Amino acid sequence: MPLDKNYGRNTLAVRDGIAPVVVDLCSGMGGLSLAAQYLGMRVVAAVDTNSNALRTYKKNFPDTVIIEKTIMGSCAIKACMDTLQLYNKTNTPMVVVSGPPCQGFSVAGSHNHSDKRNKVLLAVGRAIVFFKPQIALIENVAALLDNEHSERVRKFKKNLINAGYYVLTLSLNAKDYGVPQKRKRAFFMVSKAILDEKKIKKRLDELKTDEISVREAFKGLPSANARPDKYNDEKDKKITPNHYAMKHSLEVRQKIAAIQPGAGPMSYRKLHPDRPANTLFSGHRAPPAHFRIPRSITVREAARLQGFPDSFRIMGSFSKQMEQVTNAVPPPLAKVVLRVLAEQNSLFINS
Repeated sequence: MPLDKNYGRNTLAVRDGIAPVVVDLCSGMGGLSLAAQYLGMRVVAAVDTNSNALRTYKKNFPDTVIIEKTIMGSCAIKACMDTLQLYNKTNTPMVVVSGPPCQGFSVAGSHNHSDKRNKVLLAVGRAIVFFKPQIALIENVAALLDNEHSERVRKFKKNLINAGYYVLTLSLNAKDYGVPQKRKRAFFMVSKAILDEKKIKKRLDELKTDEISVREAFKGLPSANARPDKYNDEKDKKITPNHYAMKHSLEVRQKIAAIQPGAGPMSYRKLHPDRPANTLFSGHRAPPAHFRIPRSITVREAARLQGFPDSFRIMGSFSKQMEQVTNAVPPPLAKVVLRVLAEQNSLFINS
């Protein structure tokens, strides 16, 4: 998707000229932070335990305070509060965004009810109660809304409601909001103001866009470079960074070439050029194959399928880069949901 010069620019005026400040809990490489930044918000702190993701985050958000700690402990809360103290006297609206680890909930992950990562959702809820933001947006896999997770979700929502918040649960597909990928996600809108579900769903319908195909998403990308034997992510300063092709054997290339677009095994499912991609997964599964070239897609191509601009640099080894991208929140989708939530709380004046 050739991202034009206006991609992501803020077109909304903030109330009273005061840009809300944002704390990103479980930030990953920064999909939710990028969405908030697009809306003109200031992301002042980011919390995560993944050192690779935080290197990427720091590269793209150099002015944000990075806190490499678990949100399940008090140290991360204190570090965030120390940063927020700078804004307490200016009546600056505060926003919390969070994409807790989803592997314990996802059908593509461990799907283990006792997975300790499942507890992070409740910790995020407790942090919201402690910070008392005007609004909060929590994102996760759509499977979190399945009946088997209902008790954990009920506890999460109950803690927020008892603290005086309204909570609205939504399930949305990224392909409907400018992301060239079929990716269903669950969102929890958290607000001090009453949330009108009918009005919010109508607004979300108004902001839907036409689907973007894989062909359109890849338009304008130069040919990928072959992956070097020795790679230094800091020196990857090409106009199109993170765009290196995996070195496949002749046998694998022939296997990929024989697969029809939109078909193939999970390990090398070939993208269909005229449709949005299927959900990108991380982990042991290989990335999908290019629809025209017999190879797996590059990290940059995966980033485009997630809706990240080419200017967004991804750090780490090739495998860690792909893992970060596939785990990320698609920024165009998050931007729409956060915008609608902010509108409901009158944080913008020209929505």
